[in-house]
Amino acid sequence: MTDQDQQIESQSAPFDPIFPRLVNREDTGHKLVGFVAFGLYHDAKREWVSDFQAREKRYPSNQELLAYERTWTASRLDALENAATQLIAAYTDSVVVQAEKQILRGALRGSYWRAVGRWVGGALLYTFLLLAFAIGLAKSGIDLGGLYQKIANLLG
Repeated sequence: MTDQDQQIESQSAPFDPIFPRLVNREDTGHKLVGFVAFGLYHDAKREWVSDFQAREKRYPSNQELLAYERTWTASRLDALENAATQLIAAYTDSVVVQAEKQILRGALRGSYWRAVGRWVGGALLYTFLLLAFAIGLAKSGIDLGGLYQKIANLLG
């Protein structure tokens, strides 16, 4: 390794320069997409390193890695963000579908007869309340049958 190569290696940043281009620290809503996109970038980088090692029978130097990183143009990074957005959307859809199935199963499990019981109980309670009201009116001297006849005669 030449002195110039050592200088270039010592001047390289201790972090991946693609990270700040993908992960926007100010926009927390976009941060998740950036993290997933960065993971996709690292997957592509590992694949490139693996192919390079298989082809050249050695691992790439820091200069070769820097050259690879420079190939990631803005449009390629945008494509990574789009892929990350699609992955998150697909995962979200699968979670929602699974939760929906569980909610529907829970809602339908054994609830038919429970609903019938509630309906019958409500109907009985309503009937008893009407009977109690009619008995109360009868005890107070109001004849509901006669009142009904008078209304029927007036309307018909």
